[in-house]
Amino acid sequence: MALEVVIEQDSLSEPMSLWASMKVRPSTFDISGGWTANKVKDKMSMTNEEYLKTLALLHVNTGQIEEVDGFTNNPDLYSRYPMKRFNRLGDRQRYDTEALLPTIHAVEFLGEPQYGGGRPVAPQEVFDKLAPYEPWKIPTSVTLSEERTWRYYAGLSDYPHYDAYRVIAPAADAWSKYDRWNGASIRWGAPLETIGTMTRSLRQQSRPASIAYWSQGAHDGWGGILSPRRGSPTADELRSQAWHGLGNGIMSLYWFNLSMKSLAKFPDLLDPIRRVGREIQLLRPILESGTAYDCERIIEEGKLSWDLSSVVSQDSAFLVANDLAYGIDEKTRTFQFSNRSASLSFELPFWLASHQSQESLDCFEIDADGPKPIGYKLIEQGVLIEAKDLKVVGVYVVTRDKSMRQRLAEQSQILDQHEKSLGFDPIGNPEDRKRLQSWVD
Repeated sequence: MALEVVIEQDSLSEPMSLWASMKVRPSTFDISGGWTANKVKDKMSMTNEEYLKTLALLHVNTGQIEEVDGFTNNPDLYSRYPMKRFNRLGDRQRYDTEALLPTIHAVEFLGEPQYGGGRPVAPQEVFDKLAPYEPWKIPTSVTLSEERTWRYYAGLSDYPHYDAYRVIAPAADAWSKYDRWNGASIRWGAPLETIGTMTRSLRQQSRPASIAYWSQGAHDGWGGILSPRRGSPTADELRSQAWHGLGNGIMSLYWFNLSMKSLAKFPDLLDPIRRVGREIQLLRPILESGTAYDCERIIEEGKLSWDLSSVVSQDSAFLVANDLAYGIDEKTRTFQFSNRSASLSFELPFWLASHQSQESLDCFEIDADGPKPIGYKLIEQGVLIEAKDLKVVGVYVVTRDKSMRQRLAEQSQILDQHEKSLGFDPIGNPEDRKRLQSWVD
């Protein structure tokens, strides 16, 4: 894609043209399960149909895979549980083809170059390693880890993403330095809202390219034996981190790390991950056609209260209210949320906020179960939502499409049918839960 910007001003004898180019990447929102291919009991995980059904139940359609013997070369299994590839993909003759492109998420093989295994990999070196892919149709991606210096890596890949987990996991920032909870210093976690801050930072530095985000999921491998802190986020911590990214304009979400062992160790996170996946499926039209619009931080009585953000498209928007009034539990070393009610004022773009548009607007709450009625009032330049018993995050849709609410209700029923058709439910079926545990026992 080539873009020309023509500048005219009195001091110029003739218009000035500025040109830029970039690789076109289809706007598809993918959900990755991370490193899904690994050996469990001397058997490749992705040949286990129960594991594939669980990933499908969580609405995962992408993995850190290239070729997996017994899976990608098994047409019957791969067609029933398709999984996009996200790896080096160095064979252009095979991968850069019309037949394989729909099965590919992006090229990614550089690890975390800002760390580089003890030595940061210089931006020029990253550029050199990705340069051979420039004439390919497949987008390239790179994992960024440290916001302080990732501006030097801006523009090197077609589809950059970052990882920055906020509890228990290794991190680039010094968590004990955050002055967030009335002077309390903690080492086991960092402010969850910094996910939104980093998403906005990378998004702005990477425009017009889309960005993605590794969100903290169920991972076996964090934490220490003597630590009272659990080795993965709680359900609330997981949901908060994911929606700080979603509400600020990511174009794909990568869970770290939904291996067989991780899901078996933290089965309580299956349903929270599934619910975020369902919400992404319901909001997919806005996610894929929209752009991040606004973010406002609400401070009440000198304390953080809400982060309000929005993603808007031509005729709709979804609005996100992330709760910032969470506390810390030093005994369990977890963040604690409570139910809250509030009047939340969201600004809307002019094409939705104009008087003519407001006359035809619909507004409702949305979650994994589908649309729900919400008290709201159209105000100048926006909408005022009366949220009741909100916990962790509230998500709302404003649209000129009066049929959207019904379509989303129908889509929710389709998701129900899809999940039931899998025939394996370790969330709701105790016997299937035992089968999940048996993978690694």
